[in-house]
Amino acid sequence: MPSTEELVCAARRGDKSAFAELVRLYERGAVITSYAVLRNYHSAQDVAQEAFLSAFSKLGQLREPATFGSWLMQIVHRRALLARKVPRYEQIHADIPDPSSGSPAPDWLRAYEDVVQQLAQLSEKDRTLVILRYVDGRSIQEIAATTGQSVETVRKQVYRAMQRLRTHITEEVSK
Repeated sequence: MPSTEELVCAARRGDKSAFAELVRLYERGAVITSYAVLRNYHSAQDVAQEAFLSAFSKLGQLREPATFGSWLMQIVHRRALLARKVPRYEQIHADIPDPSSGSPAPDWLRAYEDVVQQLAQLSEKDRTLVILRYVDGRSIQEIAATTGQSVETVRKQVYRAMQRLRTHITEEVSK
């Protein structure tokens, strides 16, 4: 399987199937990142899709192809924050039930909805690390290459981010 860096380089050369593979690899993380802000599955999907379109159009501006994942998550997070301020998302989806009310949200979102909500409590950096590692399944080495940090630094950061996430979840359960 080609690396993220190879896929980005191919997409820059016009290979749309390479970008489609990037979408496949990062879609779940993008939706979760957006959902953590918006708390609405359908709006989160819309924002993630818009972020991919934006990333595709700005792919030439990405300095380090290996950092695509964290770059994309930043785009998603900013777009989700903007969408939260713009009522059009709520109006569009006002008649569509929320995933927690039994609408056809994917099983992976329903199964982890409480965790996704707690992800919103983390800093953007911690949230990105957790999503890259545990949602997108990136290795510590891949994340290190993406962020330009040492493997040991990333290992410690992921560990600490998970500790903070556990703390948020434990606090929520004890309420």
